Formats: sequence, C-alpha cells, structure tokens
Amino acid sequence: MNVRLLALARNDIRLQYRNGIYAAYSVVLVLYAVVLTQFARVLPDFVPALIIFTDPAALGFFFLGALMMLERGERVRASLATSPVSAVDYLAAKAVTLTGMALAACTILLLFLRDVANPALLLLTVALTSIAYIGIGVPIALRFRTVNGYLIGSAGFLTPIIAPGFVALLDTPPLWAMLLPAAAQFRLILVSTGAASASAGEIGFMLAVCAVAAAGAIWLALWALRRELGK
Repeated sequence: MNVRLLALARNDIRLQYRNGIYAAYSVVLVLYAVVLTQFARVLPDFVPALIIFTDPAALGFFFLGALMMLERGERVRASLATSPVSAVDYLAAKAVTLTGMALAACTILLLFLRDVANPALLLLTVALTSIAYIGIGVPIALRFRTVNGYLIGSAGFLTPIIAPGFVALLDTPPLWAMLLPAAAQFRLILVSTGAASASAGEIGFMLAVCAVAAAGAIWLALWALRRELGK
C-alpha cells in the first residue's frame, strides 16, 4: 500500500468518523442484532441473507455517494485534480475503507446468526459485492451535488441493478439466471448462511460472476474518475 493510498484512506476514515457514519451504522447493527436474536424463530430462513445482501454488502454504494458529496462541498476533488493522486489511489482508498466496514459489519452479524454454513464464503461474497457496488456508485455519485440528492436519486439507479437478485429466492433458480450479478451475489449469501444449497460447481460459477462484476465495476469507476480528475 503506497503512501498516497494510506493518506487517502486515513482521510476517508476521519471523514467517516467526523460525519457520524460509524455511530449511525452502529445503531443500525444493534437493531439488526435485536431482530436476529429476538425474532429468529419466526423469521423465514432467507431474512439474515437478505439483511446482509441489502445492507452490509451494499452499504458502500450509499456511503460512497455521501462521502463524495461531502468532498464536493469541501472542494476535496478539485484539489485532487491538481495533486499527484491518481484515480486508482482515490478509488482504492474508498474501496478499502468501505469494504472493510462491510466486512466488519458482516462479522458482527455472524455472532448473532445460528448455524452459518460457510462463514468464509459469506465474507468473500460480501467483499466482492461491496467492491461491485462501490464501483457502480462512482459514476452515479458524480451526477449529484448534494447528499440528500444522491440518497434519493441514486435509488432509481440502484433498484434495477439489485432487483434481479431476488430470483435467487427461487428454490431452484435456473443457472443462466446466475449470470445476473445481483442474483449470483444474493444466492451465494443464501448458500453461505445455510438458507439455500448449491453444488461446488455452481458456487464456483457464481463466484466467477461476482468477480467479473466487481472487476467491471472497478473499470467503470476508474473511467469515470479519470474523466473527473483528468488522470
């Protein structure tokens, strides 16, 4: 990890802490923990996976936009355009801190889940999913100028991306449907939490889809950032 990346990551962590992101998300995690412990017997098996898919795994999308709007207000990116910081450094700092937060949140939730089938697969899927949505979030965030505008408007972009994922709730979804990144991501989370089953070949196929989706999202984010930063 180079010096510029470390400096950017530290700055992102300070920005996240100063704006109450950690405090607010801690409250959310407490609420999830209460739901998972107090209502575990009446909740459908897929609910823990749904929580992880729509929150820890995708939180980077919303927090990324909020951070970029805050940076816009403080004219941080304008300064970066004249600094030696590259688009790769900028994006890597965001991916490291936000994916780290997603993994930490998922690890905490694991403490309140019963009989998790494959924690390692769950964390790997959360990491790939987080990176994918961070990458998707960059070009979308660049369209907005305020935090409220992003939080409201970005839902229109995210919904058609994430909605196909719910095909994963079918008892035996067709393999071709797993070519949809959201479906593969959600299905892997269902499998790793024990709410669904899949063969080793199917798991490998879905992981490949998730990895390609993450790589494609990163390419898209870098393309958008290079246009913004000019480097």
